[in-house]
Amino acid sequence: MTGTVFREERPPAGAPPRLRLPEFRVFHPSDHLQLWVAEHGVVPEVSLRLLLDAGAAAEDANQAGVAELTARLLTEGAGDRDAVGMAEWLDRLGAAFRASVQYDIATMAMHCLSDVTEGALDFLATVLREPRFQEHEVDRVRGERLDEIERQFDEPAIVADHALIDAVYGKGLYARPAGGKADTVSSLQAADVRAYHAARYSSAGAVLILCGAVDGDRAADLVSARLGDWPAVGPASPVPECPAGPAVEGGVIVIDRPGSPQAEIRIGTVGAAHGTQDLFSIIVANAILGGLFNSRINMNLREDKGWTYGAFQEMLAEIRGMTERPPDPDEMRLAKNALTLSLPLQFETAGQVAGKVARQLIYRLPADYWETYRDNVEAVTSGDVVRVCERYLTEDRLVLLAVTDAEATAGTLDALGPVTVRTVPEA
Repeated sequence: MTGTVFREERPPAGAPPRLRLPEFRVFHPSDHLQLWVAEHGVVPEVSLRLLLDAGAAAEDANQAGVAELTARLLTEGAGDRDAVGMAEWLDRLGAAFRASVQYDIATMAMHCLSDVTEGALDFLATVLREPRFQEHEVDRVRGERLDEIERQFDEPAIVADHALIDAVYGKGLYARPAGGKADTVSSLQAADVRAYHAARYSSAGAVLILCGAVDGDRAADLVSARLGDWPAVGPASPVPECPAGPAVEGGVIVIDRPGSPQAEIRIGTVGAAHGTQDLFSIIVANAILGGLFNSRINMNLREDKGWTYGAFQEMLAEIRGMTERPPDPDEMRLAKNALTLSLPLQFETAGQVAGKVARQLIYRLPADYWETYRDNVEAVTSGDVVRVCERYLTEDRLVLLAVTDAEATAGTLDALGPVTVRTVPEA
């Protein structure tokens, strides 16, 4: 009968959607500033991302945390407005503003309705070029940052993350958090923030991304009027190098946290740079090993509730199993589908598109990175997965670490080799 629906039969799957990115036009409002603009979507919104060469890699080690502190202070008084006035200005625009710092870069992000784009650019230009950095505001925000660092170390997960960084990197840039530690943050003064801003906040290497209901030519005019004479100061910082793998002597590092009823477990090593030819093989391997709900590690540990210290053995067994039991076709298909079929959903909003393009620029990925992402994932074979696991996940590269009560767990980890007990790292 026409129109009959047989619910017991699953309808055939249609062809997976292809990713369609909006076309970006590139302008040069000044000799150094790049402006990337794309009209995207039907919602009257605009998302902005400004990428600056002002990340933690550019700061002196004895001032670690000054990049983060500078970014947080941008809205605490700028131009002719104090901190309250800046908050009221942003509120009247109905816009959102966020500043964040990574090792490589500092990012300013804004989101607003398209009819206040001009006002949003006024706000952005003001915080970039006219921050006050008044001493009482610096003292207040520094104090908030120190309180935040101290509170973080009440969380075993954060203790484990910091301890793993110490164990893997030992010293150098990546051995410290991008936001700095308490000993260096506590010494930062208003003069340090002003000096960092003067040296790093400039058009040299800066990229502004606008995506949404915006006309490229008009956006270029608006940006040129506000940032066209923004000076360029100093050379761009080199991209931080990816260090070699850690020197691992075997065994387990236990971070003693007396009274802990559970353990935070980490197995880690230095990864590969984004530009490696192994990138997509690593992405698929990670999904199969532990990156998905149905990954090997997750399904293993969920089989029997209540894993504690035995989880180390099971996790190591699954890592070994990636080479001893290569992924079968079903695992490969599950991982590839998870990585690719949802990709178009990650480019639906102006904010998502701006964020993805920002990531592409930050890590110097190929111009067609997202357009070819699916094809590159599909090209990965089971043999490729085995090869990268053999290269990057050998046990002589892995650091085993647990944050737990060392006395209560004495003897439970001896099968993994010598146990080194350490105190909780300093905040």
